[in-house]
Amino acid sequence: MGRHHDTPSLIAQEPHPYEPGGVLASVEGLSREARRLLSESVSPNTVRAMRADLKIYCQAGGQLPATEVEVANFLSEQNQAGKAPVTIQRYANSLNMWHRYHNLPSPVKHQAVRSVIRGIKKTRDTRQASAPALRLKELHRLLDALDRHTLHGLRDSALFLLSFYGAFRRSEVVVVACEDLEWRPEGVIVTLHHSKTNRSGQIETKNIMRAPPGTEYCPVAMLERWLAASRIENGAIFRAVSSRGRLGAGRMSANALVARMQRALKVAGLWDRGYSPHSFRAGFITEAHLRGKSYFQIKRVSGHRDQEMLESYIRIADAFEDHGGDFFTL
Repeated sequence: MGRHHDTPSLIAQEPHPYEPGGVLASVEGLSREARRLLSESVSPNTVRAMRADLKIYCQAGGQLPATEVEVANFLSEQNQAGKAPVTIQRYANSLNMWHRYHNLPSPVKHQAVRSVIRGIKKTRDTRQASAPALRLKELHRLLDALDRHTLHGLRDSALFLLSFYGAFRRSEVVVVACEDLEWRPEGVIVTLHHSKTNRSGQIETKNIMRAPPGTEYCPVAMLERWLAASRIENGAIFRAVSSRGRLGAGRMSANALVARMQRALKVAGLWDRGYSPHSFRAGFITEAHLRGKSYFQIKRVSGHRDQEMLESYIRIADAFEDHGGDFFTL
């Protein structure tokens, strides 16, 4: 394969390598169903991110296919320009993916490139900024700021509570539909058809418990209130609401969830804490951990398969909270 020079064509028009017309999908003899399954093996978000990274590489003067010297120099230049180590690693991963999809040797696997990446990690602070955990106390403060006499306030209350007690990612909670809910006396079972770590279509469920009677904020009771007030009986359970309080037909977007949370954070006086929708997920995991729940119990809700990844979500709000050296007497 020759080297490319037409960057716009490469980035904007080159097909997904697994789509019809892509390199792997064009292998002679593949059936239509085989091509479809290949296209499902990589998420659209991954493809978009890879193309964006390749565009940066080409705009910096890089060519494809690349040599190990070109990649090593590119990553070094990005490091010198102040790009975060995690971003530089992503560039390397995208370049590796491009070569792999085109059945070409990957320059990223060469010792020179791997050594440059190690050098970047050793000389830079590789700690990633993580969304702080929204603990139960702050969750209640956030909910107290909402006016549940309106559809906006009632919807947001149900949305925030479900996000927390289901440890949902924002992309997961906004697509939940009435058909995904199985009501039980003990609570509600929410079925997930796809998630960030599950694009295979395997059924996953989250069991949301009903709080004891008299509990101020019960996720199940609040969800029931919202569905009754909105009269939603099928389709998306979280939908747009106009400024005049009229319910829309389409589901909320993940960006709308961000906007609604930011609005509520301002009213609650929590705007400066750095919370994001991911803080609900981190908050549930942290709260459950500090209340003595086992990793197995937490993973049943969060959906984590790897304990190391689960542990990375635990945010200790105070440096001395739950400290391992808090014993001083015999």
